[in-house]
Amino acid sequence: IKAYDVRGVVGEDIDENFVRDTGAAFAAILREEGENTVAVGHDMRPSSPSLARAFAEGVTSQGLNVTLLGLTSTDELYYAAGSLE
Repeated sequence: IKAYDVRGVVGEDIDENFVRDTGAAFAAILREEGENTVAVGHDMRPSSPSLARAFAEGVTSQGLNVTLLGLTSTDELYYAAGSLE
């Protein structure tokens, strides 16, 4: 884990449980800052849809709402996140 991202090998370092826990931790921080909705998108890798769903489950476990974007570009995700403000 770096200051700005998480990297690892799916199935070894990263699995749905890890991503779910990461989503919950992220949501807990956002909730403290008064946020209530998170935009979640994913890239085209085969593992991405299930990992995005797991992240969303972690977020909702903390009481926040999730907007699932599905397959999306980084620019689209930034736009969606900005639109939630």
